[in-house]
Amino acid sequence: MNLAQALLEKAAREEQLAHLLLFHGGSELHRREEALRIAQILNCFSPKLERPCQNCIACHKISGFNHPDVLWLKPLKTTIGIEQVLAWHEKVYLKHYEGNYKVSIIEQADTLTLPAANALLKVIEEPPEHCVIILSAGNAEGILPTIQSRAQLIYFSDPPEDEWLRELGAENQQEARLALELSGENQTLATAIMEQGVSSLQEWVSRFFQVVKDKDFLALFSLFPLDKNQVSIYLQVLAVRIQEGIRNGANQPFELLAIGKANEALRQQVNPRLVIEVLALELFQQGGVLCD
Repeated sequence: MNLAQALLEKAAREEQLAHLLLFHGGSELHRREEALRIAQILNCFSPKLERPCQNCIACHKISGFNHPDVLWLKPLKTTIGIEQVLAWHEKVYLKHYEGNYKVSIIEQADTLTLPAANALLKVIEEPPEHCVIILSAGNAEGILPTIQSRAQLIYFSDPPEDEWLRELGAENQQEARLALELSGENQTLATAIMEQGVSSLQEWVSRFFQVVKDKDFLALFSLFPLDKNQVSIYLQVLAVRIQEGIRNGANQPFELLAIGKANEALRQQVNPRLVIEVLALELFQQGGVLCD
């Protein structure tokens, strides 16, 4: 536990916690474990200095994900949509049942659609009493700036590689290390690459490089269909590759800027296929080479 987490737990025991927390960086599992501890500290039946006791009914219910005052929200598919947030609205304003606080934990908060983020912002601006909202995201930059500015940010560092591999439970550790290399040592992205499939990602990136090199727009059609989550992962891997290329003189900064624009368009709910097509056209026009 780092100093920031220790101070956070101290504030929770003293009931001086900010109503909006943003956990970012590190692994999803570590962020989830800390969110559970905060929920337990706030609702544990033991004396404040002994929280979380891990023995009372409240602690057991929270660790078992079945406490009525701890609400969980995460993507149904690739994003958290406005329907999910509106359904959460109805629950978050209800009076807490068993505990002292109603705690909402929103995982992969960087997948909130823009309408969903704006709906969430309404609750953040006028939160009910005894309510704590914890946003968990691998990348804080994926969170709406107006939400970021209202949150207390808590950064989680990556665990050692061996610990990450054990946590991942990867049968093929060679593949996991390759995913880590493709991600630029970003464990959250590497985990997503593993879920997506390392070989299929490598194939898609290689084919995209070739399309740009040949300036062959029609060849783009063989890269589809793609969903938003796939495109997000592919763009992040492309960005890692281009950053490496810039360092060794093989790529140009405008290529990285073009991918940044594509990422922003994806966050704004532009059709994933259109995002890739526009990116390719921009690289065609500006002479991008995307050295493989």
